[in-house]
Amino acid sequence: MKRKLIFCWIFWVVSLQIVVCAAMAASPAPEAIPFGAAISLSGPLSNLGYQIKAGYEIAAEDINRTGGIFVKEYDKKIPLEIIVQNTESDERKAISRMEWLYTSKNVVAYGGDGLIHNGQGVAEKNKIPALAVASPQLAAHERGLKYWFSPFAKSSDAARAIYDILDSIPSEKRPRTVAIFGEQTEFGVEQAKAFEKEALQRGYKVAVFEKYPRITKDFSPLIMAAKNAGAEVVLSSPVAPDAMTMMRQMKELDYNPKAVVIIRGAEDLSWGKALGPVGDYVILTGMSWHHSINYPGVDKLNAAFQSKFGRPADILTGSAYASIQILTAAIEKAGTLDTTKIRDAISATDMMTVMGKIKFRPNGTLIDPCPAVVQWLTGDRKLVWPKEFRETPFVYPIPPWKER
Repeated sequence: MKRKLIFCWIFWVVSLQIVVCAAMAASPAPEAIPFGAAISLSGPLSNLGYQIKAGYEIAAEDINRTGGIFVKEYDKKIPLEIIVQNTESDERKAISRMEWLYTSKNVVAYGGDGLIHNGQGVAEKNKIPALAVASPQLAAHERGLKYWFSPFAKSSDAARAIYDILDSIPSEKRPRTVAIFGEQTEFGVEQAKAFEKEALQRGYKVAVFEKYPRITKDFSPLIMAAKNAGAEVVLSSPVAPDAMTMMRQMKELDYNPKAVVIIRGAEDLSWGKALGPVGDYVILTGMSWHHSINYPGVDKLNAAFQSKFGRPADILTGSAYASIQILTAAIEKAGTLDTTKIRDAISATDMMTVMGKIKFRPNGTLIDPCPAVVQWLTGDRKLVWPKEFRETPFVYPIPPWKER
């Protein structure tokens, strides 16, 4: 009797497993794989948001043209759906939009600009992997998070790339003194310290290190301090309105540094039109990409972007496109839409993209980001570094204001 009961119990357990497995196998595949993009489409960061949006959408079009992403769990390709939420350049709204994308759309991954770093806790709580572009803050990766990745250069990467190009100048012409203007925000302080650290390690003198609040109307105290100290290079990372004010006032005060570095603010597509010759010769980096970089797939991306917008692909479009390449490969490797397994696959990424080789450190930062440095010349951004990809040599020193 006891043996019969044991046999019946085993039979019942096995039968139940078969039923459960059959039910799982029979579950229908979703109509689409939802990717949640929390980006700024209005407000001061909207220029960046539209560059990113274009990259996501062109990548999804390329993937869906052949049926979508193959998911082994369902033994079929499933289209990728880009679900965009406007954060309105507001950090708090970035958090709420991320929550909505999870609760209302059940997204398998997050994407977005730098503001979504405020939603790191949301991604971690919901166990949804995030791929953040236009996100240069290194501090965001030093919190032990498991679901936070960024296919994008960080503040320390940007500083290294800038000093690499300065070091490439023949020694007899190379600058020796720098002025650093640091915005009083989390990122501004981090980038300013990265500039300072790299300068000291390479033997440059930091003649001026000044801080200022965001949306400053008068930069003359900082500019005159740099001018009086004889600083040959100005390094800063302002938002676009401050960057434009800074450049106009440097001209008004006849301050002629040999090089001007403006990260972030000079990314704005309106820079050349808004400033004309005043905005020329500024260099910037940290965006990890440029349309002249000769990586696999860049020509195809440029052609698609040109067809839509009548110009080569924008800088942040490349990072956004690469994010979808990374996600696609991760889902196919995981063979499932289980977000924890997708996260594990993203962590193990080792592939070529339009941004070059992608491989992440345990903290979610890129091991070898593309060191693209761009210089504004005659109202256009030209790739000047690295040498093997450059469109034109780096112009140094900058011509005096009276010669422009």
